[in-house]
Formats: sequence, C-alpha cells, structure tokens
Amino acid sequence: MSGRATREEAADIPGTPEADDLAAVTAAVAPLLRGDAITIVRDGAAGCAVFADGETTVVPGFPQTPVDTNGAGDTHTGALMAEVAAGTDWVEGCRRANAAAAIKVTRRGPATAPTAAEVDAFLASQAVE
Repeated sequence: MSGRATREEAADIPGTPEADDLAAVTAAVAPLLRGDAITIVRDGAAGCAVFADGETTVVPGFPQTPVDTNGAGDTHTGALMAEVAAGTDWVEGCRRANAAAAIKVTRRGPATAPTAAEVDAFLASQAVE
C-alpha cells in the first residue's frame, strides 16, 4: 500500500509541519497510513520525498523550462508504479518518475509521457561528472 500527495496537500493535514521541509512533511504523514505503507510527497520540479522502511529520502527533481505541466503528476505516478511493479526499489523508482515528469513538462498535451528508453537517455544526460 502507498499514499501520495503534493507538498501542499500534505501540509494541509492537521499535525504536519510547515510545507517548507519536504522530508519532515513526509515523515509526519507516514504514521497516518497503515504501518507498512509507503508515503510519497511530490514537490513539482523540486522532486519528491519517499518514506519507506522507516526512512525518509528526498529525491531531487530535474527542473526544466515547462511547456505544459498538464499530466505531469499522472506521468510521475504511472512511471513510479511501473518501476515498482518491475522490481525497482522505491527511491530509484522515484528518481525515474521525477525524470519522466521532467521530460513530460517539455511536451505539449496531456498524453505525452516518455518511454522507459527516453527516461534512460535523459538520466544518462544528467550524469554528474
């Protein structure tokens, strides 16, 4: 089981800290779900945070100059679920989902999610030397 929300949605839950601290917001939301639930809080171009196995990890995004943000959240969720279904761990799945959403916002239209090969190429181009 998993729960997901945007930073703003999570910060509206009573008892959560200020929305400025993505990791703290994510860690505060996690106990509100079933004990073994994965919690993901998205923060747009800044990336997301994932609470899994008792640990919160902030996964940086890949800021782009957006052309159309319609469908970016759906792209993130779809890419993340596909990755996890394929056996990818949650943190790496979030990294790949962040990349997929970054690619999506550079394309017009809601049905423009990238392929896995496009995500691979994008991530390879982002490698730090």
